Amino acid sequence: MGSKRDKLISFLIKPPLWFCIVMWTLGAVGVGGSITLYYLGLGAQDWALAVHIGGAVFLVLSIYAVLTVIGIPERAKDKPRVQKFFSSYSTRAFVYASCSIIFNGCYVAFGMVVANVTHSPWLGVLVGYHIFLLLPRILVIAPKLRNRKREVDEKRQQLRSYSYSGLALVLLAIAILPVIRMIVEGKNSYNYFVGVIAYVSAIALYTFIKFGISLYNLKKVRGTDDMSLIAVKNVSFADALISIFVLQAMMLKELQPQSNTAFLNARLNPITGVLISVAICALGLHMLIGGIKKLKAYNRELAERDGSDGNVAPTDGERKDDREIAESVRAEDRANRVDALADDVETDGKDVI
Repeated sequence: MGSKRDKLISFLIKPPLWFCIVMWTLGAVGVGGSITLYYLGLGAQDWALAVHIGGAVFLVLSIYAVLTVIGIPERAKDKPRVQKFFSSYSTRAFVYASCSIIFNGCYVAFGMVVANVTHSPWLGVLVGYHIFLLLPRILVIAPKLRNRKREVDEKRQQLRSYSYSGLALVLLAIAILPVIRMIVEGKNSYNYFVGVIAYVSAIALYTFIKFGISLYNLKKVRGTDDMSLIAVKNVSFADALISIFVLQAMMLKELQPQSNTAFLNARLNPITGVLISVAICALGLHMLIGGIKKLKAYNRELAERDGSDGNVAPTDGERKDDREIAESVRAEDRANRVDALADDVETDGKDVI
C-alpha cells in the first residue's frame, strides 16, 4: 500500500511529458469550447455546465503541468512548511481557514462595489453577512500569525480565540436575520451564467458536500485539546448550516415544482431560517461561556502552580521579562561590589604611602 502511495506521489510531483501534453491539450479544448458556447449563445444551456466545469478543471491541471515541467513541486516537497502541511491536520485546517478569509474578503470587496453600482439591497445584505462570517475566522487566525515569532502562552491564546469566536458567532446569528427577512419577503434575486436547473444542482452538490465535510471535521476534532482548531471547525459548521438554508430558499424561489410554492416560501423559509439562527447563536454562546470558564480555570491553575494569589497568571513572555530584570539587577549589584572593592584597595594603597 505504501509503495502504491509513493508511486502516486512521485507521479504527481514529476509526471511524464506525455501526461503534461494531454493536460495542455484538454485545457485548451475545454476553455476554447466554453468560450465558443457563449459566443454561439449556448453558454447558458443546462448541458453546457459540464463543458464549463471540464474546461476549468483541465485549465487548472494544465497550469499544474507547467509547474511540474519547471520543477516547482519537486523543489517544494523537501521544504519544512510543505511537509508540515501534509503531515499536520491542524496546519491544513488553518491554511484552509486562511483561504476562506481571502475568498470572503474578495467577495466583500467586490460585492460592495456591485451593490453600490446596482443599488441592490439584497446584495448589500449578503455583503454584510459575509463581513460577519469573516470575523470569527479572523479572530482565530490573526493571533496565531501575530504571535508566531513571540513567546506567548499558547493555551491562553487558544482559549481567548475560542471565546471571541463564540461571540462572533452570536453576532453572525443576528446578522443573518435581515437575510432571512428578505428571503421571506421574496426580495432575494439570483443571476445565473448557466441554466437555472444546472446552477441549482451544482450549488446543491457543493452545499451537501460542504455540510458532510463540516460534520466529519466536527467529529474529528472532538477529542482534541486545541481550542483554536475546534473554533475553526465550529465556524465552518455554522457556515454550512447557512448554506443549507440559502439552498432551500433558492430552490423554492427558482424551481417552483408545485402550486403551493408560495405557501412553502411563507412557512418553511422563516421556520428554517429562525431555527438555523438559533442553532448558531446557541453554538456561539456555548463557545463564549465555555471558553470563559476554561480560561478562568486555567488562570487559577497557573496561579496556584506559581504560588500567586492573583486571578491571572503571568504569561511566558512576562516570566522571561522578570528573569531578565532579575538578572540585570544581579549583574548591576555585582558591578557595584567590584567597584567598591576597587575603591577599598585604592584607599588602602594611599594609606600605606
